[in-house]
Amino acid sequence: IARAQAKHEWKLVTSLPKNLPGPGDSAMRWAERITKASDGELTITVYGGGELVPPFGTQEAVEEGVAQAYHGSGSWFTGRNVAHAFFTSAPFGMLPDEMHAWMYEGEGQNLLDEFTNPRGLQIFIGGGSSVQTAGWFKKEIKSLEDLQGLNFRFSGFGAQVLSKLGVNAVSIPPSEIFPALQAGTLDGAEWVGPDADLAFGFQKIMPYMYTPSFADIYGGIEFGINLEAWSALSDGLKTLVRTASEAESVRSGAYQTHANMVALDRLREVKGLTIGLLPDDVMEAAAKASREVMDEVASTDPFVKKLTESYYSYTEKQVAYKKLYDEPFMRARSKFFS
Repeated sequence: IARAQAKHEWKLVTSLPKNLPGPGDSAMRWAERITKASDGELTITVYGGGELVPPFGTQEAVEEGVAQAYHGSGSWFTGRNVAHAFFTSAPFGMLPDEMHAWMYEGEGQNLLDEFTNPRGLQIFIGGGSSVQTAGWFKKEIKSLEDLQGLNFRFSGFGAQVLSKLGVNAVSIPPSEIFPALQAGTLDGAEWVGPDADLAFGFQKIMPYMYTPSFADIYGGIEFGINLEAWSALSDGLKTLVRTASEAESVRSGAYQTHANMVALDRLREVKGLTIGLLPDDVMEAAAKASREVMDEVASTDPFVKKLTESYYSYTEKQVAYKKLYDEPFMRARSKFFS
C-alpha cells in the first residue's frame, strides 16, 4: 500500500554487492533512511553490482534514466571525465575532515555541480574510508625496484602515478579482483582498507600487505541522482536527500574507522601474512610522480585546471593549519600511550 501511494519511486544502482560490509551497507542505509523518513513519499530500491546494469555502467544508467540514482566511487568514472577522481581521492590529498570542509564550506560542491549538472546529474559525496591500504602483493616489496613490471589493480589518479613508477596498473570492477589474483593475471591489488580487504579474503591468497596508500586518502563514495528526478522532488524531499547524504558521510566514515581497527587486529593474527609499510623510496618516487601527473591532468582542460588548483590550494592550507594543531598533538598522544 505504501509503495502504491508513493509519489516518487527510484532505483539505485551500485557498483558493489549490496551486502558488502561498509560501502554496500552504506547504499542500503541511505536508501532505507530516505524511504522511511519520507513516509514512503520517496521510495528507493537498491540493485547491487550487475543486477540491473554492469558494475561500471551505473553513472551512464542514471544519465539515461534507466535508474534514478547510483552509488559508487568517482574514480571509476574517470574514463568519462577525469574531474570525477578529485571527489574520491587525489595523490597526497585531503583526509575526510578536510574533504568535508572543502565540499561543504569551500568550493567543492559548486565545482562538482559545475561539470555534472550539465550532464543531467546531481551528485553528493557520501563518506570516505580515510587512508587506505597501499596494496596486497604476492612478493615482498623492499624497494621501488620490486614494483617494476607488476600487474597491479588500481584506479583513479593512483593508476597514472604507478604507471610512471614502472607498474602495469589495471582497473577492473571490484567483483573481479579476487578471481584475477587467484588466477595469477594480477600480481597485486589495492581495494579499500582492512575491513573491506578482509571481507574480500585477500589474506587467504596474498602474503604481503602494505600501508599506507599515497593516492587513496579520502576514498570517497558518492550518490549520483538523475537531475530530472532530482528536480521533480519538493523542496522538503530535496532537503531530506541532502541531509541523508551528509549524515551518511559521517556514519559511513565512523563505521569504516571502527571496522578497520577491528579488522586490522584480525589480520595481524593471520599466519603467514606480513603487514608492513611501503619503503621510503617508493613514497618519495610516488610524490615526485604525483606532481608530474597532477600537472599533466591540470593542463588537459581549463575547468580541470581550476579544479586542481582549488583542491590542492585548500589541501595546502589544511597542511599549514594541522602543522600547528593536529601534528603536534598526534606526536604527544603517541608518547602518552607509549
